[in-house]
Amino acid sequence: MFLAFKELGQSKLRYTLISLIMIAVLFLVFFISGLANGLGFGDSAAVRNLAADHVVLNEEAEGAIIGSNLSEDQFDEIEAKLDRDFSPLSVTMMTSFSSNEEEVDVTYFSVDTESYPDIEIAEGKNINELTGNEVIIDESIKNDGFSLKDTVTDKNTGKELIIAGFSKDQLYSNIPVAYASLEAGLSMNPNQGTSYNAVLYSGEKVDVDGFETLTIGEAVKSIPGYTETQGSLKMIVVFLFIISAFVSTVFFYVITIHKLNQLGVLKAIGATTGYIARSIMIQVGLLTMIGLVFSGSLVYGMTRLIPEDMPFRLTPELMLGTAGLFLALNLLGALLSVYQVAKTDALEAIGRAE
Repeated sequence: MFLAFKELGQSKLRYTLISLIMIAVLFLVFFISGLANGLGFGDSAAVRNLAADHVVLNEEAEGAIIGSNLSEDQFDEIEAKLDRDFSPLSVTMMTSFSSNEEEVDVTYFSVDTESYPDIEIAEGKNINELTGNEVIIDESIKNDGFSLKDTVTDKNTGKELIIAGFSKDQLYSNIPVAYASLEAGLSMNPNQGTSYNAVLYSGEKVDVDGFETLTIGEAVKSIPGYTETQGSLKMIVVFLFIISAFVSTVFFYVITIHKLNQLGVLKAIGATTGYIARSIMIQVGLLTMIGLVFSGSLVYGMTRLIPEDMPFRLTPELMLGTAGLFLALNLLGALLSVYQVAKTDALEAIGRAE
């Protein structure tokens, strides 16, 4: 450890530049990871947070709730097979409502308010407390100037609604979801009649012939475009990890090559390969930790400056996982420098030093 810190102190400029490069690379890794997570969260949060374990759809929907359509007869057929509480779900996409000068796009999730479980509420009423034309909508619309108990107008139908509550993490395709009763929600789409998109229930899976039953996780992966978008973004993150680990490995390897003579002399006067290897690993670990702390601080500061409606979500778990993986890759890459030290012959190094 003495050797590691002594060298860091003697070559401040060199290791400062390495740290700055590492901070920049890590900042990019954290940012892309947060963006990928935020886009995925905004696409799927409402489906992910459905208060159910399973979703029943028609077979032609190929797992997409928005592509499913259950007639009254089909709904009755599913109802006859289920021996537990359940709720139909009707989804009305891309409508909007306004209040005074504010206007926002919304997606309606219409459910049976008597059988559907409570959801996480930030303020106001919960599902089973809704009456008449009251709705519960994701709290993100507060950023557009909407408040609890506001009367809003659905632009497609001209119907008036009352914001009775604000929910947490209820977004679908990055659009706020408004929970409504079946009566209020179905009326927002006159062409839908009394058909539903899905049936929701909790408990063990019940297979209904002629229909497709999915878990919530499977329903999330079946959202149109979700898997493709997340796959592309995750591929970018993977390549960033590979590139950043490669850059770090090359930097430390080149530095090791440049000081092979000195390392050989150290071996000649009694320093073991293990001692020098520990010094290299300590340097790599320390510089990586410094990069993680500063890049994490920069990302945290950035989250205070970016617009609130930007799909960016970097949770502590994601940051810790990213940091741990990056540290592991850097230490793994440092083994190349350790290998170079291990095969250095002390006598040859002394000859070159002379």
